[in-house]
Amino acid sequence: MTQPPFLFRPAIADLVPYQPGKPAEELARERGLDRVVKLASNEGPWGPLPAAAAIMGNAIEHLNRYPDGSCVLLREALAELHGVTPDRVAVGHGADAIINNLSMAMLEPGDEVVFGWPSFPSYLLDARKMGAVPVPVPLDADHRYDLDAMLAAVTDKTRIVYLCNPNNPTGTMRGRADVTAFLDALPANVLPVLDEAYFDYVGDADYPDGISEFAVADGRHIMVLRTFSKIYGLAGVRVGYAIAPAEVVYAIDKVRNAFDVTTLAQEAARASIVERHLLADRIAANAQGRAALTTELRELGLTPVPSVANFVCVVLDTPGGELYESLLDLGVIVRPLAPFGMQNAVRVTVGTPEETRIAIDAFRSVLSVSV
Repeated sequence: MTQPPFLFRPAIADLVPYQPGKPAEELARERGLDRVVKLASNEGPWGPLPAAAAIMGNAIEHLNRYPDGSCVLLREALAELHGVTPDRVAVGHGADAIINNLSMAMLEPGDEVVFGWPSFPSYLLDARKMGAVPVPVPLDADHRYDLDAMLAAVTDKTRIVYLCNPNNPTGTMRGRADVTAFLDALPANVLPVLDEAYFDYVGDADYPDGISEFAVADGRHIMVLRTFSKIYGLAGVRVGYAIAPAEVVYAIDKVRNAFDVTTLAQEAARASIVERHLLADRIAANAQGRAALTTELRELGLTPVPSVANFVCVVLDTPGGELYESLLDLGVIVRPLAPFGMQNAVRVTVGTPEETRIAIDAFRSVLSVSV
């Protein structure tokens, strides 16, 4: 008997499933490797903060119960941290979940979403899922968001404008004056979204704090995204948040999945907020590791893009996928950037000093063969 064809939405016909960084366990199994270094997904090389690790252990006995579907205690903790009311805090299983929920809440077919490109793929993918029109604007010559070109791309159909600062995958940032002027120039009916997933790694005094400077002090109609996946070491439990106007948060709550943030994630995030003073050592170690990685890559004759995040984008003369495959043979996983719109580039996460040494040795070995 012939099965009837399933009917799928035309908006997703040309989409492909998101391909994350290759898991270390998968590579080890595929190629019989005893040691694998994964520097592909911008994860922190550290685990959870001590209090977060402890509280997750204690929470195990309660996992037969559903989590707090409204994340009340976590929202209250984040509201206190940032000086806002809890109704201005959105929480999701990662910042990308909030992007998806925002797209569902705001976008109709034909609406436009403006963002720099290459950048985080969710801006493009989630717009297309809703039948909206993604408007990618090429980065400038320094691999930064071209804010003037983005303003020129805004039309009366634009609903959301994303500014990834620092930008993933290039690691570049725009300074305070540039971002302020950009926000001032946007039409009032367009929602600007500052994606600050890598906020904690930036040591540049010219880097603006989107929450304290724009969402709170200026009282702008803006959404600012943050995550616990990076420097807090909670990528495996998935929790991100946003500070936004209360009406935007309420709209997101209408469409988000019930119980989407697990008990472990909520408890770990709350404990991490209390111990955020312990992040200073991680921030310093990342800055040192980033500088060392950049120097080593440059000494190999490569072209690393100056970064303020926890990763370095390397621009190549050949397709990044070729270097990626060669490094896999040596047990090193980096991120080929074709899915981000950069065919001739890879991204390397800042790991421990030992992981960096192993990665650089692998780069050197591959490059010596290809010369």
